Amino acid sequence: MAVVMQHFSTTAQVHSQGPIPSLVPHGYLAVDFFFVLSGYIMCYTYLAAFQRQGWSAYGDFLLRRAIRLMPLNAAIALALISLGLCSTALIGRNLFHGPIDLPIDVISNLLMLQGLGLGKPISGPSWSVSVELLSYALFPVLIGGVFSPHRAWQALALLMSLAGLYVVASQTPHFDLAIESAPWGGVRCITEFTLGMLAYRWSCCSSMDRGGDRQPRNAAGIWLGSDRITAAVLLVCLVLVGLRQDLLVALSFPFVIAAVAQNRGRVARALEHRWLYFLGVISYSLYLVHDALRGVALELLRAFHPLPLERPWALLFALLCSLAVIPFAWLTYHCIETPSRAYLSRRFLARRSSAASGLAVLPTEPR
Repeated sequence: MAVVMQHFSTTAQVHSQGPIPSLVPHGYLAVDFFFVLSGYIMCYTYLAAFQRQGWSAYGDFLLRRAIRLMPLNAAIALALISLGLCSTALIGRNLFHGPIDLPIDVISNLLMLQGLGLGKPISGPSWSVSVELLSYALFPVLIGGVFSPHRAWQALALLMSLAGLYVVASQTPHFDLAIESAPWGGVRCITEFTLGMLAYRWSCCSSMDRGGDRQPRNAAGIWLGSDRITAAVLLVCLVLVGLRQDLLVALSFPFVIAAVAQNRGRVARALEHRWLYFLGVISYSLYLVHDALRGVALELLRAFHPLPLERPWALLFALLCSLAVIPFAWLTYHCIETPSRAYLSRRFLARRSSAASGLAVLPTEPR
């Protein structure tokens, strides 16, 4: 939602009488937060399998992640191309995506290569989704460094992550992290993914043999997870966000995620609210769907209100459009994400499990 609100603030600015503040300044940092969180969650969910099976777990892991990401990405890309052709035919303008090269960009988007310098993203935010899949492809290699029994390898993983993030930030005059183009967009996200894995390693695992516990907690995790420390970490992060210090904000995210994940008190209870859970469930759809609605929203606004909006009304427009994305995301979640994941899981995961065990396996949909 931070990304959605920042993008619609930019859209509202186009039809505003004067400069307006973003609803979420530097909201693109939510992408950085996501990649740190993703590294943490992948360890929480899949580390045990890799520690038991080694590289044998790689095929199943990568298949599961592809099933999770690729169907919605492909559906949105194809829908945008179709809608773009329709809008061009009807009103002479493409409201849904920028110029693309056929068929190169279509193929790169369907194969999720659009954020790696191979083709242009048809849906703007999808660049990071392709980098996410690349992070998953590198996951077992990163495990070898982050969870090595030799501290030198852990230190090397940390130093390379810090150096990579610094180099990315140094590409901009104010050390901002709003960089999407290859290769720096990929470096930005993969280093943060590694930082999330390191946060899991140091807050959850006291030794290698504990790395696969479902609810592992070591002394550092218990200390971080106390209400006071969690609140302090969150406050520091918010202050840095207010100061717009992107690099420091990104470096605070591993501490935020480790603290919140280990918390068993008030913070945990607050984050269990059903609306937050609901937004989490549909978050992938929110992220990929919203950009397609920006051009349509602006066109409708200009049709009903040709004159530029006063600044308070422009901000209200940005807020209402951001909230209006939620039902569309809910629809794509139920009509595309859920059925495609269920079908592909039955089609491929159940067959792999059956072949591996020699037993009949009932198809189930992974959550």
